Amino acid sequence: MIFHGRPAQDATVLRYGLRRLLHGLVFDVAAISCGVAGIWMVMKDGDLRLGGWICVAVLLSGGGVRVVQIILHWRRRHWVTAFDATGFWWIRGKEAAVIRWDSLAGVGIYWARRGNGSIHTVELCPSREINGDDPLLWQFVRDTDPLRSGLPRLRYRVSVDESHQAYEKALRQWAPPELWFGRKERPSSYRGKPDRTTPGTLNGQPNEPTR
Repeated sequence: MIFHGRPAQDATVLRYGLRRLLHGLVFDVAAISCGVAGIWMVMKDGDLRLGGWICVAVLLSGGGVRVVQIILHWRRRHWVTAFDATGFWWIRGKEAAVIRWDSLAGVGIYWARRGNGSIHTVELCPSREINGDDPLLWQFVRDTDPLRSGLPRLRYRVSVDESHQAYEKALRQWAPPELWFGRKERPSSYRGKPDRTTPGTLNGQPNEPTR
């Protein structure tokens, strides 16, 4: 649900979009630079064979993907998350939604190993029904096996890879202690994608806590 309110003045504010832009920009620019250098090396002799053209096409495709990523991150640079005594806030320009602590059955951090690094997500597990078509929050809704009995299948999952320590600190500061279930390692494929095929449900399953 979209609210016209804003977090409390003492809230912990984390600039979600800007953090992702700055973190991704380093890798995207480096990848584009390597691609340009690769194309120059392939084409410098001026007589390309089929293999050379294939190499150029692959490098151009990769560069195009990186450019699209930069554009998307730039458009999302003003997205903000915040934590206060009320709950977890998601703010997009003048629109804001809050997931109240008193509507949750558990909160924590999931993480998984990926190559030489890792991925991290904030997990907000509700104690009541989720609106899967919420204009701001639908993108975070996931359907997955609950960590323990009493937690629902549906929850909000927010990717926070490069900022997981800041988000864990904010959760520990603001979330009621009884909700915190800690950091849990999961398989690398756990993150999933949102599904809006049926209003108020995900993959056809109602949001009901397991017993």
